[in-house]
Amino acid sequence: MPREARYRAIARELGRRIESGELPPGERLPTEDALAERFGVHRLTARQAMVELRRAGLVETRHGLGSFVRRAPRRMEVSVDPVTRRHRKADLEGLAEIFTEGEEILDRGLVEHPVGARHLGVPGAEVYEITTLLRSGGAPCVLSRYRLRPERADLAHDPRLGVLGSLEAAGASYRYTWHAVSADLADPVDQATLSVDVGAAVLVREGLVVHGDEPLCHVERRCRGDLISFVTRYD
Repeated sequence: MPREARYRAIARELGRRIESGELPPGERLPTEDALAERFGVHRLTARQAMVELRRAGLVETRHGLGSFVRRAPRRMEVSVDPVTRRHRKADLEGLAEIFTEGEEILDRGLVEHPVGARHLGVPGAEVYEITTLLRSGGAPCVLSRYRLRPERADLAHDPRLGVLGSLEAAGASYRYTWHAVSADLADPVDQATLSVDVGAAVLVREGLVVHGDEPLCHVERRCRGDLISFVTRYD
């Protein structure tokens, strides 16, 4: 059997100590030089071990401060009425308390997106896309892309309400017709917007929102798997 790479062995040992609680959330980890000396390895080996821990979502690095054990993910729980298929207002208000800075728009404009156009029943491939970011405690958590019919390009966005809330304020009450959840690896865009390493775990939530029977918005959210967990109750 091939010998385990040294950096993996170091990451596994530190990961075991984190998961057992020996290294609690918020604990500052030793520097790369200190780890290298402790385990008798080159500094680059210690650095690669830290990369492995960040990819696993166990550690975060704060610029100029060092590396710290991550806190447990925020549990976001919403209830969906099985008849109306709408989120309960109290739960949405609870989410607003988590994302106190509101929904920040990163970009908006017409884009080519065949999948979104198909879900919206738009001829061709062009849709109007709004890209937003949600933060919790200053940390970027959720990157969302809302794809609308091109005629919705004049939507006035209220950061406190978010894109869907702004649609409802404009008279388009909405409900979800379906949700899909999958896992993905962070790409360079996730790295830039969500402050994660390329290859880190990302939770992807996709769904279609309708107004009456008319497709209203194709939603895709990319969430930091180390900071966010979702529970949806249908009751």
